[in-house]
This record gives sequence, structure tokens and C-alpha cells, in this order.
Amino acid sequence: MSSFELNKIIGAVLLAVLVMVVISKFGDNLVTTGGGHGAEEVTVTAKAKKPKKAEPVQPILGMLVSADAAAGKKAFGKCKACHSIENGGKNGIGPNLWNVVNANRGAKDGFKYSSALVAKEGKWTYESLNAFIAKPKAYIPGTKMSFAGVKKTPDRANIVAYLRSLAGVPAPLPTQTEIDDVMKTLQAAKDAMAKAATDAAQAPAASANEVKKAGAKPAAPKQDIGALLASANADKGKKVFGKCRACHTVDKGGRNGIGPNLWNIVNRAPGSVDAFKYSKALAELKDKPWNYANLDSFLAKPKTYAKGTKMTFVGLRKESDRANLIAYLRGLSDLPAPLN
Repeated sequence: MSSFELNKIIGAVLLAVLVMVVISKFGDNLVTTGGGHGAEEVTVTAKAKKPKKAEPVQPILGMLVSADAAAGKKAFGKCKACHSIENGGKNGIGPNLWNVVNANRGAKDGFKYSSALVAKEGKWTYESLNAFIAKPKAYIPGTKMSFAGVKKTPDRANIVAYLRSLAGVPAPLPTQTEIDDVMKTLQAAKDAMAKAATDAAQAPAASANEVKKAGAKPAAPKQDIGALLASANADKGKKVFGKCRACHTVDKGGRNGIGPNLWNIVNRAPGSVDAFKYSKALAELKDKPWNYANLDSFLAKPKTYAKGTKMTFVGLRKESDRANLIAYLRGLSDLPAPLN
């Protein structure tokens, strides 16, 4: 078993991890703007995110001497639907696997391989089989094999031991030198991954210019709800309110439903409708009346504005939808609140 083969396997995994680490550091930069009107000062902050661990596939060379081929045959039961194993056996959905260890990849006569597998030159060494069985689509992106993979390293070692037995003369077991070389390569890859993660964690947040270069657009400043209400459309707001009708009534003197009646809601104190049992979170907001700004904030993200609210509605993302809805709610009164 040449350590060059494993170097390629671990190198591919390491490259993917390095890309992931960089993305996790710089890809989540949030662009925010200052308040007010006119030119905005752009500031950038990095949202700390712990990169997912994507360890290289654990080698099996050191386990093959004691691996259980009988257990591997049992585990291979998952593969029988697609692969035959007899000497001279027919290809099925997948190629026949007789004498697969150290065979050239994509070389079984009469089987139509994916272009991805054909392009993956080399032999089916112990460790390339291990990597493929662990994560087929990661080892050969574009492979036609739909099998998700075998997570447990001992299970993979047993399967490879079984595949080794499928030959007139089984391939020789790896030497101690080969095993040591593989483990050294694995440790070097892990050390490089740890260093990359540390470097990324210590790197400064990207500047506004860097974000621009990356094609990110600064977030538009939040518009003042008062200005939006001046041109809001209450009829459109009534349509938006269709999402709320299942829980709220709007008639004067109407009954409470899953949520409280919303007649005369604008400038009303939260938690003040008679006979409705509010959540503690809403009741504690009684000193923050439902003015236009507070309604806008609540309708945007209810669970952020009133943490612990019983309301399950996730919110309205579009400012125009919220403005139209508030214009409709404003009309639910004998004397609508003034626009200001």
C-alpha cells in the first residue's frame, strides 16, 4: 500500500475543510448600516460560527490483520442487491467485485461506469476502498452509486477484509512500514486542519471593501414606518391580514379567539384586552404601547420583540407588507390614530 494514495485521499478532504473554514469565517459577515437618512456608514461584523468538524476518513490498514471477514460478509448484505461477487459473475446495477482489491478502477469488462469514476485513475487499494465505502459521493463526486456509505471504521475494515478474500490469491496484507506511513500522513493532515481552524478564528473580520469585492451588497437602511404609512395601502393590508384571521377577530366588541380581538389596537397597551389570557412575555410589555414603530417591530419578528410570546406567526419580512397591514389595523377604530 503506497502512502501516495492516502495522501491524495486526505489531501482532497483537507482542501474541502480549508474551504469550509474560510467560508465559515468570512461568509457570514453581516453588513449593517447606521440609522437616519442620507449617506450611511457601513460597518462589518463577523458572526462567529464554529466550523463543522470534517475529519479525514480513519485509515483501516492497521485493523486489517485482525478484521473479521465473516462479519464483513454480513455487512456486505447491503451491497448484494447491486453487486455480484463470484469469479466470472455478471455485472448488475454495479460491477462484479471478484478480485477488486488492487484492481484498476473503472476497468471491469462490460460495465458502463460513470464518467466520474472513469476519471478517477488508480487502483482500488485498501485505503481507496475504505474512503469510497465511507463516503462514496465525497470520494468520487458524480458517482452513480447511490449508497450513502458506512460510518463505522471497524465495519469498513471488515468489509474490505471480506472483499480481499474474493480472489484466487488474496492481496498481501499491509506491512508495518506502510501502516506507519499512513498514520503519519493522517496526523499531518489533522495538524494542518487544526492550524487552519486556529488561523481562521484569529483572522480579523473582513473590511467593507473586502465584502464589496466579494460581491456582497450593503443592507438597505431600514425605512421609517411613519414615512411608509403615508403611502401605505389599507386594502392591501386587509389582504395581508388574511394570514391573521384564523387567530384574531377585528370587529368592534368582537370575541377573542386564539389571539385577542384587534379593534382599536393602535396605541393600545399590550396585554390589556379583557378576558384574554396573555403570555407573561406580552403582559410585561404593558408600558410599551402598540404605536406604529412597536407594531412594526413586533410584526417583523414576534418572537424577537416579545421573547416567550405564545404567538406562533413567524413575522412579515417586507416593510411594505407591514406598513400596509398597520394601515389596515389603524382603520379598525372609530377614531383612527393620527399619522405622524
